[in-house]
Amino acid sequence: MEISPEVQALAISLAGSAIRNTAQGVSDRVKGLRAGNNDSETINGLEQLVNDLISDKNDLTRIAQAYQAELVAQRLSSGDVQYITETVVPLVEKLMGFSQNDDSDKSHVIEAIKPLLSIETVNVLQLLGFNFRKAIGEPLTELVERAILSKAPGDASVLIQRLQLEREVGYIAVAQDPAAHARLVAIFGN
Repeated sequence: MEISPEVQALAISLAGSAIRNTAQGVSDRVKGLRAGNNDSETINGLEQLVNDLISDKNDLTRIAQAYQAELVAQRLSSGDVQYITETVVPLVEKLMGFSQNDDSDKSHVIEAIKPLLSIETVNVLQLLGFNFRKAIGEPLTELVERAILSKAPGDASVLIQRLQLEREVGYIAVAQDPAAHARLVAIFGN
């Protein structure tokens, strides 16, 4: 399973906070502050420790919310599934109407697709770890991107390479013609 850079950054932040705030580490800092003979320094140090712990607690809350947002972004809600079902099934039925196959074959295909797009099936698959957005959405996005790019004008690097080859052919043609070569030398020098 590939982990996104956002989740990796969250994991690093979480690990850093966990290392800073181990019970032993906090206890050692408190003991070190108490060991000093200056009450003012001890109080300032304890205040700084409390502020650091509050700051880390806020960071942990932010990390937990970010993890939750990442999880929610991967799951389809019941409303999403219902919308997809209400949109895709009629679209499949319409596309099947253009097919030359027998109507009984069409109805079998449509009836086979409907249970796959039910809220219960999607929820079970998501509980098992299936990521619909990654499995279907990303490949579909890439497929559409390739289709669009195939219709776009040629890549700029291909155009540059073609122009460079034409320039080289022109140089060779000039080098083979003594009069053209003499004019080129007269213009540019050696």
